[in-house]
Amino acid sequence: SETADYDEDGVGDNADAFPQDPFETADTDMDGVGDNADLFPDDATQTTDGDGDGYGDNASGSNPDAFPEDANEWVDTDGDGVGDNGDAFANDATQTTDADGDGYGDNIQGTNPDLFINEATQWADADNDGYGDNPDGVNADVFPEDPTEWADSDGDGVGDNADAFPNDASETLDSDGDGMGDNEQAVLEAKLAKEEEEAAAAAQRNMLIGIGLVMIIITAAVVVVLRKRMADEGQAVEKDFGASGLPSGMPDMNAQPAAIYGATTTAMPDMTAQPAAVQPVDNSALSALTEPDPVAAPAAVQPEPVAAPAEPTVVNQWTDENGHTWRVMSDGTNRWWNGTDWQKV
Repeated sequence: SETADYDEDGVGDNADAFPQDPFETADTDMDGVGDNADLFPDDATQTTDGDGDGYGDNASGSNPDAFPEDANEWVDTDGDGVGDNGDAFANDATQTTDADGDGYGDNIQGTNPDLFINEATQWADADNDGYGDNPDGVNADVFPEDPTEWADSDGDGVGDNADAFPNDASETLDSDGDGMGDNEQAVLEAKLAKEEEEAAAAAQRNMLIGIGLVMIIITAAVVVVLRKRMADEGQAVEKDFGASGLPSGMPDMNAQPAAIYGATTTAMPDMTAQPAAVQPVDNSALSALTEPDPVAAPAAVQPEPVAAPAEPTVVNQWTDENGHTWRVMSDGTNRWWNGTDWQKV
């Protein structure tokens, strides 16, 4: 069945798909390219592979090489111009690289952008203050929604920028700018106020004590004066029994005394005459007939008792028409009751 071999390739011209090409004899996929030259002899849509990556150069063929001159790339799933092998986000046309490998793209304008492309622990910054939102990452923002705060060194819930005492958890404000926190100052002011209150109470107490002492001294002085005055008034005053020397309303001592409690009394001796010898008198009967001594109204302050000689006994006692009570004593003296005590006359 074969009579000639034009290209002398050992295959007759009838069986040789390329009778004039000594390098080709068959074209399995019948794409017009001999199987020896066809890199895809079983794929009529592909024949060449310029970069040798196993994907045909024909973009319209089967398994085309999107990068026919790049042996490392052949597919670009998201069509972003970056091969899937080199595209960190093969299915996201807005992102291609991820420098820190945290899964967030480096393109700020792309989907899920990484705001910290060189820091794998941070990627978002909601308040745009330059500190990452991940609390476990480097340079974490303690206040991710407050662009004016990011750190809280003392952990008191107030950012270091607003905290007047960023290293003291017990203080945050210094309203008067004196370097002392408001909490400490409030405690100190309360202590001072208490001390002032106690000092005022002590001063008032001392004043009352002083007033009390002054009142005691004044009272004591008044008592001393009154006692002295009462002592002076209690001293006996000698009276002249002559008619011209009697006080107004005082009876004539030479007159006959009135009866005492119904008893008949003897005539009063002449007080101007030479006194006779005084005989001892039994006062038992007289005491039974006479009234008890009038009781003096108590004075405000009684003088201290003063030792005195023994008092003479009462010889006679009566009350005149003016209501004055009189006594004749055993020592020859006369006395009258002034409402407080017996006065010599």
